[in-house]
Amino acid sequence: MGKRKYIINLFTAIVLFVGCSESLEDTYSDYTGDGKIRYVAKCTEVHTTPGWERLLVEWINGTDATVDKIKLVWSCEDRGDTILLPATAESYELTSLINGTYRFDVSALDAAGNESLIETTYGRPYTREHEIMLAFTQGVVKPYFVNNKLIFFTDQWNENIEEIKLQYKNTQGETQYYVFDPETSYNSFITIDGVSMNPTDTVYVLRKGRLEGCPELIEFDPLALRREKIYSSGFVNAIERRYGYSTKTKEQEDEFNRFIEETTELEFDYDIETFEDVLYCPNLKKLVFAKNRYLDEAHGYSVDDDHPRLRSEAERSIQVLTKASEPDVLGLQIEYYGGWNIPYFDEELPFMVYMGYPTLPEMEIIQPEMLKTYSDGNKVYCSPSDLYAELDNLLDNDYETVWTTTSKYASPRTYDMSMELLEVTEIKGIMISQVLYHPMADKRSPYFMPSQITIQVSTDGGRWENVTYFETNELGRGSGERTLLQFPDGPRPVRYVKFTLQDGTDQGGNCMITLGDIVFYK
Repeated sequence: MGKRKYIINLFTAIVLFVGCSESLEDTYSDYTGDGKIRYVAKCTEVHTTPGWERLLVEWINGTDATVDKIKLVWSCEDRGDTILLPATAESYELTSLINGTYRFDVSALDAAGNESLIETTYGRPYTREHEIMLAFTQGVVKPYFVNNKLIFFTDQWNENIEEIKLQYKNTQGETQYYVFDPETSYNSFITIDGVSMNPTDTVYVLRKGRLEGCPELIEFDPLALRREKIYSSGFVNAIERRYGYSTKTKEQEDEFNRFIEETTELEFDYDIETFEDVLYCPNLKKLVFAKNRYLDEAHGYSVDDDHPRLRSEAERSIQVLTKASEPDVLGLQIEYYGGWNIPYFDEELPFMVYMGYPTLPEMEIIQPEMLKTYSDGNKVYCSPSDLYAELDNLLDNDYETVWTTTSKYASPRTYDMSMELLEVTEIKGIMISQVLYHPMADKRSPYFMPSQITIQVSTDGGRWENVTYFETNELGRGSGERTLLQFPDGPRPVRYVKFTLQDGTDQGGNCMITLGDIVFYK
């Protein structure tokens, strides 16, 4: 009985031993036709840390005493290498790297050359081509070179910036430095005197900073300040509409720049984003605001739309204009016209002078008798038609008698309109008058006054030309305001005119239009 029990226990022990041996063997061995293969314990927690033009690869070694070497294989596009490290190594730094994504394969080797499972990680070093470098402030946002002065706005200060300074040459050709102060150079407007205006004397922005996780102090490549004028789109548009100079082609851009270089006076009548580009005009002495906004002086109604506005924050424009007004910069003065409202600004700046209401130039109005009468009995053709809208009120040169549609629609309509002179007549331009309304007694008219008109003229009805530099023209929307659309090159022979207007929409969604006059003048 005891012998039998002993045999059973012995058999059980053998089974357990074999089972355990197989389990352990399965952990480190596999079988092939040639016998078992030993797997070395792998490296774990493999990762990379980027630095300046370098990558640090780190890992944790296993507890396998048979490990003889650590094998590291790196590659990046067509570059790469295999590196064998001591068994105790748990890091490796790859230096002098170019921009790119690097792959690292890390494994352990025993003395027989058996290799562990491979752990892979990726990393990208910080280099001058890395997009994160673009996030660093360039220090200078918009430079102006005026009368031996470098004038510029500064960018926001980055926490990782250690130093920013400008390297420039003074008027004697000597190298000088301007060091930015983090306390005073944050979003500031700065002037440096005595700077060489020679285009070959390049001004450089020199920067030093740090990247997160990168211990090195990085010295950025010098950044050359461009002397090229970078205009705002609103400024270009305003110049083109008023003076006809464009930047659409290289030749036109050259003409635009010559105009900016030579001009001593600029007029602005309508909304604009900013006046920052004024300092690009080295000979500018005078700005004139709203001179061509012909308001009704007799009644003098002050309304929301009788003056132009800035479409951006006024602070930067005021800084530029104030700087331009200094005697040793441009000595700029501003004349402004209008009623109660000050053009562009909430208050009069010290160098602004009020000129009163602008006066209409002398003109001879073409009388309605000189126009053809259409089959419907009107001298103005309009599609779609409105039976009760008095179209002839547009021709009497009286903005208190108006053309207004009598039906209210749920969606705005576009009106295709035309007039025809009895014979070809030389005219100077076309005057368009808004309705005269009292802003306290009439709250509806502002919604229905047109803000622009598309208009062309012709002598034969076949070849059409713009009245101004553009086919579509902005209209002033003051009470009783007149807008003169004048041929840029002087009087022109005209017989036909076609124009397009569009309904306005009130707060209730009603759509209609009201207009005082549209007349030819000599």
